[in-house]
Amino acid sequence: MVMAMDVAGDPAHFSLDGVIRFREVRYFTQLATETISGDNGETEWSFINVAVISLFSLPDNELLELSSHVVASCAYYGDDDICVIDIKSITDVVAMVPHHPRLPSGVVEDRFFMVEKPGLDVASFGILPVDDAVEGEGGDNDLDDGQ
Repeated sequence: MVMAMDVAGDPAHFSLDGVIRFREVRYFTQLATETISGDNGETEWSFINVAVISLFSLPDNELLELSSHVVASCAYYGDDDICVIDIKSITDVVAMVPHHPRLPSGVVEDRFFMVEKPGLDVASFGILPVDDAVEGEGGDNDLDDGQ
């Protein structure tokens, strides 16, 4: 199974009824909601930000226990379990990596295990911005005048 891993398709975990769940965001959108003003009874419209998601199962408890809570292996429900959530309930973005494990129950099936991604701040770890380049270390001022 190939999952789209673009910005809107990154798996993430979120809280659903107080339980942390993994999901794949299909897309983000806004929903118009109607509210009635208390004083004059006029109808007003506001927007709420939501995500349309498909769910993964809860992690296999036996595998989670045997791996000292390292391998959170989940089945992917795809189109069978789609729902709409408030985007504020998304707590983190993670990667769900496909694997084909033999579960402690003896069942072998296609599943996904969770890998937490580091933040984007590590993408430039150890790289100096152009403005902060140290003099004499490959800056534009090191050009040979003999050219």
